[in-house]
Amino acid sequence: MGRSARRTVLALLAALLIPLGMPAAAAEEEPVDLEELQRERTLRAALYPVRKRVSRYLEASAKATDKGDQAKARELLKRLDPKRLNPYERALVYRMLAFVAYTEADYPRAIENFEKVLAEEILPIRDESKIRFNIAQIHATQQNWREMIAALDRWERYAEVSDPLAHYLRGIAHYQLEEFDEAVGEARKAVDLSPTPAESWLQLLSALYVQREEYANAVPILEQLVVRFPKKQYWIQLSLIYGAREDYQASLAAQQVAYLQGFIEEDKELRRLARSYVFNNLPYPAAEVLEKGLAEGQIERDSDALEMLANSWIAAREYDRSLEPLLEAAQLSPEGNIYVRLGQVYMQREKWSEATQMLQKGIEKGGLKDTGNAQLLLGICLYNDERVEQARSSFARARQHEATREAAERWITHIERETGAG
Repeated sequence: MGRSARRTVLALLAALLIPLGMPAAAAEEEPVDLEELQRERTLRAALYPVRKRVSRYLEASAKATDKGDQAKARELLKRLDPKRLNPYERALVYRMLAFVAYTEADYPRAIENFEKVLAEEILPIRDESKIRFNIAQIHATQQNWREMIAALDRWERYAEVSDPLAHYLRGIAHYQLEEFDEAVGEARKAVDLSPTPAESWLQLLSALYVQREEYANAVPILEQLVVRFPKKQYWIQLSLIYGAREDYQASLAAQQVAYLQGFIEEDKELRRLARSYVFNNLPYPAAEVLEKGLAEGQIERDSDALEMLANSWIAAREYDRSLEPLLEAAQLSPEGNIYVRLGQVYMQREKWSEATQMLQKGIEKGGLKDTGNAQLLLGICLYNDERVEQARSSFARARQHEATREAAERWITHIERETGAG
């Protein structure tokens, strides 16, 4: 058999193995037998060896690309006329052109050349699978989410095993398209399929659960994040989710760990930690956190922070330590309520003169939540400081308020009996 006749037979055999004339859409719709398809590709590739000249140009182009000289790489590849190459050589050239275009961020051309590779239907199935995945990833970089999903669907038909990365990319795409049910499903698959899911995969899934207020599902994901990737944002999120689930002890525990690692250092975070301590009946550590934060300038020295510090010391029965911050808070506050609170602290310690002074300042400053109660307390202090007539006047003013009328009248009656007046 002559050489030309041999070439004709080989060409006919190749046409029988892979029906190149079949429309791509029709071929895509049919089930894919990967083993059979790979055997066909292997047989067909064997018919078309890569010639040395083509191999040299491909290697030179690859080296130029590695060195960042894409112009040279393209120039070398232009010397290979696709019409004069066999299908296998064309596929390799198109693949190299795609890589060169990708390194230049010419994504449309990269996809165009990758598609040309696939159209030759000659590379090993595994290589083509990588190319299909590359196409999907390029669409992702361009935020072409619908095209990316379609590309992944196409890739999946030829994939030997499911890839968690593909599910993650689909999850991102559906999230961007505001298709949250689909996004959760894909992100969940990505995490479940991987023994050590990537940080970004866990982050996406936790964010989706939180967005949907599925806090029970979010907790174990965030717990993985804080163990494997102990970052501030995850500890804060975990503590907030525990709080949303009314698991306040767990919320405090998460904040404590974050605090010990130096993650909690901002004003609002430190105040929140202090409030969590107080809520869990731990006022002493709350006061320590506030005192340290104020001393180091992490917490703004405003009336709210100082009052919280003072109240924490009071709850911890450290009355002496509460006086200074409470006085400073009262001075900074635009209203007199904190002076009244300070007066009550002095009353508990039976320091009637100091209590009287603070209560008077509070009443003078105004803006009180309960003026009648302040007048009643002032009367009690004045009475115990043996300033009976002034006490009577304060009780008379307290009697003008409904909430304190009865108590004030009792005090007035007591004073009148004691002094013989009335």
